[in-house]
Amino acid sequence: MAPVLLQGGETADLEPLLQAWLAEQHGIDGVEILDFELGFQDTQPPTRLGVRGELISGARLDNLLSCFIGLEALLDGDGRQAAVLVANDHEEVGSASACGAQGPFLGDVLRRVNAQLGEPGDEGFIRLIQSSRLISCDNAHALHPNFVDKHDAAHGPLINGGPVIKVNASQRYATNSGTAAMFRDLCREVQVPVQTFVTRADMGCGSTIGPITATELGVPTLDVGVPQWAMHSIRETAGAKDVGFMARVLTAFVNRAELV
Repeated sequence: MAPVLLQGGETADLEPLLQAWLAEQHGIDGVEILDFELGFQDTQPPTRLGVRGELISGARLDNLLSCFIGLEALLDGDGRQAAVLVANDHEEVGSASACGAQGPFLGDVLRRVNAQLGEPGDEGFIRLIQSSRLISCDNAHALHPNFVDKHDAAHGPLINGGPVIKVNASQRYATNSGTAAMFRDLCREVQVPVQTFVTRADMGCGSTIGPITATELGVPTLDVGVPQWAMHSIRETAGAKDVGFMARVLTAFVNRAELV
């Protein structure tokens, strides 16, 4: 769908509009605009839906919801175990940028931290990576009652049914049996239900920053997410209960003294 921003013949010039915005919002007059970036977004605030408020709806739940949950888990952690929250730019447009998941930022930060606090040198960094675990937390496709045929019959995650472990034999997700077992154990520990998503064999599958980060760093990784409807639409829907479920599991993850 092509959006219409401005209409008006000869007066439909974007630069005067941008200059007016700069004057109105920042008090800057008479400037020459060399370049700019503009994006469209839903201006309606997020809201609770459903008879009992069991649904949440808003723009960009994928993947701001995971960023919020991850930050809440980090703040609720007891601090016994070192933990890092990574919120990458450009996650939905390829990750191939200086600050994206495929860029050097995370590796550079971890190397510098390890040099200050851990065993210095490449050997120390390798030991750090192999003793760590990464949870790539990116929303999952929930079973939509209007599009049941889009899911494999045995793998249809339900909204408010708990976090979803995402599995793909072609490595579009980074989950393996070891990292999945760790997550299932965490869910059992905090009494949170857990679900599994495997895409239909005859359909294409998206990916996440999980395989990218695992490839760049070599850290054992799994892909999980909160189930949602209408992924990548202008307004998405997820379950209110799932937010609390995922926060409990991730808090247990950052608090766990030993990883398996």
